[in-house]
Amino acid sequence: MNYNIISELIVNILRVLLIRKMIELFLTAEDEDGKKIGIAFLGYYLLNVILYSILQISALYRICNYFGIAGLTCFYQGTWKNRIWVSLVIFSTDLACELGVYFAFPEEFIRCQQAIQTLLFLICATIISHIAYPADSAEIAFDRKQTCILTITPAASVFILCILQYGKYEGATAMLICIFMLIINLSIFYLYHLMAENYRNLRENDIYRQQTYAYQNQMDVIMESQGRIRALRHDMKNHILALQMLIKKREWEEARQYLSSMQDFMANPSEYSTTGNESVDSLLNYKLQRANEILDVVEARISIPEKLTLHSFDLNVVLGNLLDNAIEAACETEEKKLKVTMKFEKGILFIHIRNSCQGIADGKVQHLETTKEDGANHGIGLGNVGRIIEKYHGDMELICENGTMETDVIMYIKEIS
Repeated sequence: MNYNIISELIVNILRVLLIRKMIELFLTAEDEDGKKIGIAFLGYYLLNVILYSILQISALYRICNYFGIAGLTCFYQGTWKNRIWVSLVIFSTDLACELGVYFAFPEEFIRCQQAIQTLLFLICATIISHIAYPADSAEIAFDRKQTCILTITPAASVFILCILQYGKYEGATAMLICIFMLIINLSIFYLYHLMAENYRNLRENDIYRQQTYAYQNQMDVIMESQGRIRALRHDMKNHILALQMLIKKREWEEARQYLSSMQDFMANPSEYSTTGNESVDSLLNYKLQRANEILDVVEARISIPEKLTLHSFDLNVVLGNLLDNAIEAACETEEKKLKVTMKFEKGILFIHIRNSCQGIADGKVQHLETTKEDGANHGIGLGNVGRIIEKYHGDMELICENGTMETDVIMYIKEIS
């Protein structure tokens, strides 16, 4: 008897560890939450052991088990739809393994059933972990239709498996149905892989499309600036004569005003960034020009060298997404303010974005999600931005105070000599 209890306790530890591994394939957690997550899984393990000893295998035990898994997902980042899907598909896979073993072996092997079930669950977890999910799959926010497709199959599997057990079905037919349900659930993970790949391709296409628009806009800005230069050069002789006349008459203030008017004529209102860095100038001029159309105050202070060892794709991911979030948030406020500061000093790129916001509690912000319904095709989430920043050994901090959001980013970039 004692041997059976010890065996159950050990086998259940492996099962809980496998559940954690499967959850972390699809959901991410902050580094500082590691201790909380460990305590949560320990609590789930102890609660599961207690409920099993009291309720045995019953409908109430099944319900408690599912809500226990669903509760574990709450310690990870992600949308509520992702959490529901992850908890449901893990629960249905676990249930299919358990009932498949239950119907496959006679009652005299009941002592080995839990160990065999956990072994089968281990095989399933190994198969799932070897499917090549994109590195950013944990940040995916599927739309309603996609979520429904992913969720309905494991939900139907749970329903069918419960009918098999509590409907007193037995024999090879019940075992084959369990195996079939298990295969279907494993197929759902592959379907998730395909949808994640499609999501990543759509996202990359969207970034490249925005980059193309930015370059087109920059070309328009350059052409406009060149047009102003040609116009000024065409009349330069007349301007010089006018200035010579003012200086000869010692009308210094009039000469100063004349020079100021020439400078104002040369200024291009669509050109917020003139660093010479093609990627930065095109992206900022494109984003801020459109921000100026919907916001009341748009300011930019950019001081970076012409060349940086920063991949243009990474720049679009970080700067483009942060600006989109800031513009969207500022647009919903009365102040409609946006200020962007970028500077480069001693191999460190500093990005500071300040925008008006509403509906966000004061303090450090850990996670922001898009407010658009089609979350899969809008933005890539701060998690992916964070991964790009981490690639350059940097850091990001978001702080909201008195209706103002401040985003600070530092990235360590090698200087080009």
